[in-house]
Order: sequence, then structure tokens, then C-alpha cells
Amino acid sequence: MLFGVVPTDAARSPLPAYEPIHRIDTTNKVVALTFDDGPDPKYTPIILEVLHRNKVPATFFVLGSQADKYPKIMHWIKKAGHEIGNHGYHHGDLNKLTEQEIYEEIKLGEKSILRSTGVLAQYYRPPGGVLTHDVMNAVQSCGYDIIHWSVDPRDWSLARTASHIAKSVKNDVAPGDIILFHDGGLNQRETIAALQELITDLRRQGYRFVTVSQLLDVKGSKRDANKK
Repeated sequence: MLFGVVPTDAARSPLPAYEPIHRIDTTNKVVALTFDDGPDPKYTPIILEVLHRNKVPATFFVLGSQADKYPKIMHWIKKAGHEIGNHGYHHGDLNKLTEQEIYEEIKLGEKSILRSTGVLAQYYRPPGGVLTHDVMNAVQSCGYDIIHWSVDPRDWSLARTASHIAKSVKNDVAPGDIILFHDGGLNQRETIAALQELITDLRRQGYRFVTVSQLLDVKGSKRDANKK
């Protein structure tokens, strides 16, 4: 096995929060933009340019297999001040993997991120948002908090236009939300087209953009393991 066996219960203390974090409970108008499945050689740099132009920090949940292919983009993400989270190594179906195999996927992703950026990620987001008992146990054994989301505009769907994506976020967003986007996949062009409009509109409403870590540290807030 690549990383030994999953630790026994006796070796798992202290543990991170068991329940996945979907958002925080706060009245402060803060939201976290997150991007999954990258880095993508074409679209991640464009998204990074949009974020840079608007001075918006974000959190990228990267795949280890992509990080290994595009270390320069990983370095760019880090240098730009964005947060990097672990999305595993491959984007396989976690329902079909054993607890040990999920553990190894997470550890492989961790190793790829560390190798390309020197960053030891704090947060894990399971591909597809899968939360089986085996996933929960494997994530705890790796020492991560699980970050889900509370706003999903389904930007990965080819049926979703930029207008659909932007409208979906605007209709659902609330203080403390974690918004799910993708810089890898099949529909990034529409995501990029919606991104500038969303940043401008949310700022006009008084929202401030933060990373996941910054969101969880908002004064007077508490983590919310339930969807709104």
C-alpha cells in the first residue's frame, strides 16, 4: 500500500470536525468562492486573471493528477495568494472505493500539492460531494476538515449558460455562503463569463470575498454543518 493502512481509532485523536462544513452562520456579508477540478491549462489562468483584476481571493480544490501536470499553474495560484484545498488525486467515484483506497487518494493529492507548492492543505472536498461512511473515516484519518458548499449553480453542466449560472448564485446567496464553481471540467467558458458579473453584483450588494479559512475565522460566526 502506498501510505500504509488507515490508522486505528486509537491513533485518530485529535480529530477534525466530523460533519462537513457547508457554510458559516453569520450576519457579516462575506462569501467564499471555490473552484474544483483544476488546475486546467487553459481556463485556470483566465480565472486567476479575473480574480487578480478584481482583487478577489478564492479557494481552489485541486486534483493531484492535474497538479502534477501543471505545477507552474499551481505555483501561480499560491503566488497570487489564493488558498489551495485537496480534491483527491483522481476524480473517481468514491462510492466504488474502499476506505483504504479513499485514504490513499487523499494522501496522493496531498503529496502532489505539497510537491508543487510546498503547501500542506487543511481542507478536503470529496469529488462529487460523496459522503459515505468510508469517506468520512478516511478523511478523519488524514486529518482534514471536509468543505462542502451551500450555493451550487451547477456550472459544470453544458446546459447552463453564463446567465443561468449568475442568476442561480444571485437568487440563492446569503452571508456566510460557500459558492461552488469549477475551473476544470466541460463548461468553464460559461463560468468565466458569469464570474465578472457576479463579482461586480455581489460587491454592489456589500459582499466581501474571502478564502475558506478566512470565512471560518469570521468574528462572531459559527460553522454550519447543515445546508441553509
